[in-house]
Amino acid sequence: MKRLLMTMLALSAMVIMLTACSHYYRVTTHDGQVYTADGKPQLDEDTKVYDFKLLDGKKVVLNQKDVKEVKQED
Repeated sequence: MKRLLMTMLALSAMVIMLTACSHYYRVTTHDGQVYTADGKPQLDEDTKVYDFKLLDGKKVVLNQKDVKEVKQED
């Protein structure tokens, strides 16, 4: 019983550490659309587009000129 409790405690600690490392970013466009990105959106300097994934895993690509703000969520 003690071993099971220690295993569950260790797994819980790992899950907490993994979720604590995730950062979410709010991407707002000039036309008012708001996206929540899972991780920091990457700007491709050559093509001038932001590339990021939403919380549900869908990929989004936006032109830099369409993006008003990229802000990290607390």
